[in-house]
Amino acid sequence: AELDRLKRFCVAYEYVQAETIRDSAVGEVGRVKAKITEIDNDAERTKVEIQDMETNISKLTAQKEATMGGEVKTLSDEVDSLSKSLVQEVSVLESKEDTLKGEKENAEKIIHNIEDLKQSIEGKAIALQKSEQGAADLNKRFEDLSKSLEDLEKEHQAVLAGKSSGNEEKCLEDQLGDAKVAVGTAETELKQLKTKISHCEKELGEKTRQLKSKRAEAVDVENELNSRRKGLEKVEIELENLPYKEGQMEALQKDRASELELIQKLKDEVRDHSAQLANVQFNYRDPVKNFDRTKVKGVVAKLIKVKDSSAMTALEVTAGGKLFNVVVDSENTGKQLLQNGELRRRVTIIPLNKIQPNNVHPRVQQSATRLVGKENAKLALSLVGFDKELESAMEYVFGGTFVCRTTEAAKEVAFNREIRTPSVTLEGDIFQPSGLLTGGSRRGGGDLLRRLHDLAEAESKLAVHQKKLSEVEAKIADLLPLQKKFTDLKAQLELKMHDLSLFQNRAEKNEHHKLAEMVKSIEQELELARSTVKEKQILYEKLVSTVSELEKSIRDNDNNREGRLKDLERKIKATKAKMQSASKDLKGHINEKEKLVMEREAFIQEQSSLENQLTSLKAQINNLNVEMQEQVAKVDSLKKNHDQLQSKLDSARLKMKECDSEISSILKQQQKLQHKLSNVKLERKKLENEVKQMEMEQKDCSTKVDKLIEKHAWIATERQLFGRSGTDYDFASRDPHKAREELDKLQTEQSSLEKRVNKKVMAMFEKAEDEYIDLMSKKNTVENDKSKIKKTIEELDEKKKETLKVTWVKVNHDFGSIFSTLLPGTMAKLEPPEGCSFLDGLEVRVAFGGVWKQSLSELSGGQRSLLALSLILALLLFKPAPLYILDEVDAALDLSHTQNIGRMIKAHFPHSQFIVVSLKEGMFNNANVLFRTKFVDGVSTVQRTVASKSSR
Repeated sequence: AELDRLKRFCVAYEYVQAETIRDSAVGEVGRVKAKITEIDNDAERTKVEIQDMETNISKLTAQKEATMGGEVKTLSDEVDSLSKSLVQEVSVLESKEDTLKGEKENAEKIIHNIEDLKQSIEGKAIALQKSEQGAADLNKRFEDLSKSLEDLEKEHQAVLAGKSSGNEEKCLEDQLGDAKVAVGTAETELKQLKTKISHCEKELGEKTRQLKSKRAEAVDVENELNSRRKGLEKVEIELENLPYKEGQMEALQKDRASELELIQKLKDEVRDHSAQLANVQFNYRDPVKNFDRTKVKGVVAKLIKVKDSSAMTALEVTAGGKLFNVVVDSENTGKQLLQNGELRRRVTIIPLNKIQPNNVHPRVQQSATRLVGKENAKLALSLVGFDKELESAMEYVFGGTFVCRTTEAAKEVAFNREIRTPSVTLEGDIFQPSGLLTGGSRRGGGDLLRRLHDLAEAESKLAVHQKKLSEVEAKIADLLPLQKKFTDLKAQLELKMHDLSLFQNRAEKNEHHKLAEMVKSIEQELELARSTVKEKQILYEKLVSTVSELEKSIRDNDNNREGRLKDLERKIKATKAKMQSASKDLKGHINEKEKLVMEREAFIQEQSSLENQLTSLKAQINNLNVEMQEQVAKVDSLKKNHDQLQSKLDSARLKMKECDSEISSILKQQQKLQHKLSNVKLERKKLENEVKQMEMEQKDCSTKVDKLIEKHAWIATERQLFGRSGTDYDFASRDPHKAREELDKLQTEQSSLEKRVNKKVMAMFEKAEDEYIDLMSKKNTVENDKSKIKKTIEELDEKKKETLKVTWVKVNHDFGSIFSTLLPGTMAKLEPPEGCSFLDGLEVRVAFGGVWKQSLSELSGGQRSLLALSLILALLLFKPAPLYILDEVDAALDLSHTQNIGRMIKAHFPHSQFIVVSLKEGMFNNANVLFRTKFVDGVSTVQRTVASKSSR
């Protein structure tokens, strides 16, 4: 105990001494570093001034050398060269103007020739139209003569055959016989119709009297029918006025489903991107209570927005590992996160109040722009977007590098002595001012920023579609009451329509309705008979008149036959002569028409050729106009360049005199600044040595404190007692050096006792006891779980047995019933083997006439088919399906068994639909709907037949 107490006293004294030295060194180091920073700032400003002076001297010297060494001569040579070029281009312009003038004259000639050809074509078209009109008139005259000749010849043949005209098919005697037969038929039909009218009038009177006696009953039925129609119309009006359309809710639900599917896809996409960007996530625990999380701005990569996607690789190379740095508002926040934030990975923190921006001087930016152009060299900082409060952090990450579009531009920017700033190409190659080039194949370069960009786009789309989903769900919620009301009204409408249809059917079947239909039918039949009598009477009178006319025509034809024949022969001869003359004139017109067509086509071809020439000339003229405009622009440009070079030559000669005086003045100022800079560097070196010495002392003391805390855990709890009077750690009342000597003495005594005493026994006993208690607890848990699993297995076995038994009983009952229906006088059952239970298996047993068969091999092929069908249907009947398809299951059966299958289906499957393919009549008799297929004229046809209600 004394050894432990002395050891603690000595350790506490060492801890206090080391902590005192460490804390005092911190303040001194900070003071010296502040002084060094101030010296560095002064030195930097002095260097910038010296560099600016060197730049001015270089510019003035270069300007002078350029002006004196060759600028004036170069400008003079360029002015002479431009003068010669200007004379040559002016002569070329005059030549092009002459050529253009000649081409325009040729085009005007061609246009004049085309106009002449158009007039000739129009003249030929008019002549051709007149010729076609004359030919059409002659052709019509020839056709009229042909038709007249045909009519005359037909008339001549009719007179020879004894007909009255050439349009008649029969001779007059035959026509007279047919007319007499028609008169007899018409007379008979008239008598029959008059008899029918008399019978209908009698029946109509009788049915009308019966109808009047049933009038009261009909009025009641009509009133009830009107009442039901009004109720139906009321529901229809209410349904039409409801602001809901059928299918509106289904469309919204479909939209919601599609939006949910799209949102799920976007969530998966966001999850995938987030998983790929796990190293960009910054997770931490609040280091103090009520910590303000707005002080932590986030990872640099997630705080920027790339303005130009083509520069992603260059920006990622520029920032490097700084993309993963974390931006906070101050160094205090960063210290809290590092100490108490429970960070899961090592991070670098950028405090906004302490970070020093790494900016490129505006003068350097202007030099780079002047050297390679504004678009070829941009600051990396200008290619990213960020919040204003993050400006210092972004300048630190991106501010000191140019991004160049080409390798040549990057070389110019990096290696120019006025710029001397690192540059990066779009492909990621780095050019350092020291001449170092870093680059090569960068497959996947820019992936981090591109993935962050894709993640932001996916999150934006997800927000849009989530908003759409909420809108759709709001519409669905608004429509739900309307949909319910619409469904109720629709159900009412269908019910009332069905009720009205049933009542109309009953009304049509009552006796009054039947009598009204019969009266109406008799009236229609009577009206039709009366109108038919009138038509037949007129026809009879017309036929009698026709008979008289035919008898008169026969008498007249016998007297004038010879004179008519001679007159017709004379007309036929004259008509033939006219036809020959018309044919000759028509052939002459056709020949003239063909000649005009050929001439017109020749003119059209010549016009087309001239138009092609004109198009070509116009294209040439346009090209010449464009060339001439380009030549004019070229001449104007040469004149302008000539004037500019002449003015530059004059100004260069004036600048030569201004350079010498400025250079001498700048050199004197530069020497003073160089002397000042050397003194500042010497003072800074002294201060750096002091800082290094203090930091080493501070580091040693800090390491010693940490090791003491790590080695002695009790320091954290008893730290407040160190150095306090009246405690075990009172350094004033007890000399620490004497305490160290006593400690060494006691340690020597204890080491001599270690060979006989084991100090670790108590700790070993406690450890073994804890392990025993833990093992016993685990054993109890395993035994409890084992008993629960056994109980669950027993319960499942009981449920399995019960379920199998219920299934066996039901299938066994249906199996016997179905087989008895298919094969009357038989029995079938499923029973376990002898000495076994149903869990060991089931056997099929069959009995014929009360005698059980020993084996199924005793059954015929048809009987075994029916047995198998019965077993399958019994299994299906345990959980019936809505539809079954049977394909020729009766193929091996006779007619009686086929009929039994149909009866069995109706009896055992009343709630299922069967589609049965069969070729036997016994199955057809049980079908509700029958589809017969047969081969007709080489084509398969299908005939549908619906069974009557009585046979269903």
